[in-house]
Amino acid sequence: MSQCNNAVALHCRALKALWTSRVLAFLFLVLASAASAAETNTAGATADLTQLPLEALMEIKVPEVFAASKYSQSASAAPSSVTVVSAEEIKLYGYQTLADVMKSVQGFHVSSDRNYDFLGVRGVNLGDFNSRVLLLVNGHRVNNSVTDGAYFDNAFILDVDLIDQVEVVRGAGSVLYGNNAFFAVINVVTRKPSDINGLEVSAEYGAFDSYKGRLTFGKSFTNGLDLLLSGTVFDSQGEDHIYAKEFDSPALNHGVADHRDSESYYSAFGSIGYAGLSLEGAFNRRAKDNPTGQYSSGDLTNGVSTYNDSRLNTVDLRTYAALKFSHNFSDLLDVSAQVYYDRSEYEIGYPLTIIGGGSVLATSYTAEQDIGEWWGAEINLKYTLFEKHVLTVGAEYKDDFRLDQSTSDGNTGAPLPGGSTSTNRQSYGVYAQADIQILTNLHLNGGVRYDQYGPYDPSVNPRLALLYQPFEKTTAKAIYGTAFRAPNFWELTYSGFQNLQPEKITSYELVLEQGIGRHWRGSLSAFRNEMENLIIFQSGTFTNFNANTDGLELAMEGSWASGLRGRASYTLQRTENRSGSLALPDSPEHLLKFNLAVPLYKDKVFAGLEVQYTSSRSSLHSTTDASGQPLTVLGETTSDYPVVNLTLFSQKLVKNLEFSASIYNLFDEQYSDPSSHFHRQDTIVQQGRSFRLKLTYKF
Repeated sequence: MSQCNNAVALHCRALKALWTSRVLAFLFLVLASAASAAETNTAGATADLTQLPLEALMEIKVPEVFAASKYSQSASAAPSSVTVVSAEEIKLYGYQTLADVMKSVQGFHVSSDRNYDFLGVRGVNLGDFNSRVLLLVNGHRVNNSVTDGAYFDNAFILDVDLIDQVEVVRGAGSVLYGNNAFFAVINVVTRKPSDINGLEVSAEYGAFDSYKGRLTFGKSFTNGLDLLLSGTVFDSQGEDHIYAKEFDSPALNHGVADHRDSESYYSAFGSIGYAGLSLEGAFNRRAKDNPTGQYSSGDLTNGVSTYNDSRLNTVDLRTYAALKFSHNFSDLLDVSAQVYYDRSEYEIGYPLTIIGGGSVLATSYTAEQDIGEWWGAEINLKYTLFEKHVLTVGAEYKDDFRLDQSTSDGNTGAPLPGGSTSTNRQSYGVYAQADIQILTNLHLNGGVRYDQYGPYDPSVNPRLALLYQPFEKTTAKAIYGTAFRAPNFWELTYSGFQNLQPEKITSYELVLEQGIGRHWRGSLSAFRNEMENLIIFQSGTFTNFNANTDGLELAMEGSWASGLRGRASYTLQRTENRSGSLALPDSPEHLLKFNLAVPLYKDKVFAGLEVQYTSSRSSLHSTTDASGQPLTVLGETTSDYPVVNLTLFSQKLVKNLEFSASIYNLFDEQYSDPSSHFHRQDTIVQQGRSFRLKLTYKF
């Protein structure tokens, strides 16, 4: 198929679609047969079922979530649309990064520029640093202070093997969290020391000479002390040769980037707790070569290029330490507090090749370093009144005492004149939220937060939610909320501290959640997001624009005591740019996701199938006008595509040993993602078929 020329491309695509559909149909039949057998054998699995509580045998479990209200509650009782992905699902479907987890969640899609992964939420992905989603680890904010961004790829601060569950809370969340809780709040909950109860060793090998090793110790001691320590190392050579037609010239190796896709990281996580007091910390250093020719400009005959240069790479370092306290007083008052210190570093090299007349005329090399340091504190009080009303109040303070950007000569390290910027900022917020039980089956949830963020005008953000349960397994939610995101240090620095306005969103959502029988649970959501002053890089500078998104989400999940489980979702979303003629980039209209895990041999061997479909997306193209000024126009449109992943997972075949084998992009689908505004290419070609083998042993 890769040899198809333009004249027969359409015919080839049709043949490929037909071939893919037939193979998928066959695979579904095989797995459906296995699923049927597993369901039939459920009644005979008496020995295993006796180990399960009665409610696990009778009904599908509704997960608990913390992030929606800053206290633990059923997902059905949360004043938001919520999805929870468990550690078991991470194993069954072979997820390697947090981005892999998010790809499986309804309403989300992930694009890669082969350096970072960018998270799209309900039709909006502007190719920046994921600053419109608030990412937490055990309730601690891990968005950095330079870009206010969050990493979901291998730069994420936590090894995915340490995740107990990922809580995805959709909608405007500034009512409790302030800045960045724009589209969603995502809370990653780590495994408890008692879950490990000893020493755990894991080793992986995958495509492109990828290696990963992890050593974790966890223990809950009889004196009440909890201890968890973990370290991970990872190294990958990446793809050997990556072709980009935009750089196909003799001066640029005919458009082939040779051995320019390597990646490595090492990370650590630790926590120690006793009697409500805990200390938690994490560290990650990730280095990535960039094969895309980022920041190139001009044409193949005359221009500036970074393509196929090993010095085009990035290094990200992220660390934090948080001291936390929590205590329950007489089952009426819960108090939690934390004080923390965080640091982030970002380094990038800019090797520039000057091309004239199709030949290399000169080269230069500069380096940039961005450093952010901050500390903060938060206190939260939860009071239960008459055993049915819950009042939550809190306050937090954050001091970004170091925000530095500097450029230097990449060869000598000498600072460049005028190449340094330093500043600081402080912010604080206070909030209150009440969950009032009007009737036994009718709750009103309302809250408001006041934020003073840096030099910007104060922001007040409310949330109202009405939750009605007319029947035991039926919950209806009507949700209204607002949120904000202030311009970050990187945007202000890059644009010369021009007058950018804070982003604002008003979100409306109707949710119906329904239990069906003992094994099924579904949801239907209709939402509208009205966004003002979204920040985008366009025509050489950052600017504000307005947009609306309307959408529907349908999701269904089921599970059985035999281990059979599955979930599927469909998202229809349409986003409109209200400020101009250009369509929003990277905004797919349709997202379809399907996951099925089938027990092949008792509770010991499982097959996990994942199918993800993404419809076509537009891109924005950076060029110049007749006078040479930067200009942004509509670029190429990517094709729609399906991706199929398959994982075999085994446990208990050998005591304390887990093994998995995964094939990603099983049918080697050739597809591209829209690029960010940093690239000359409109679209970036993604990886084809790959694999991973993994062993985990507990001592």
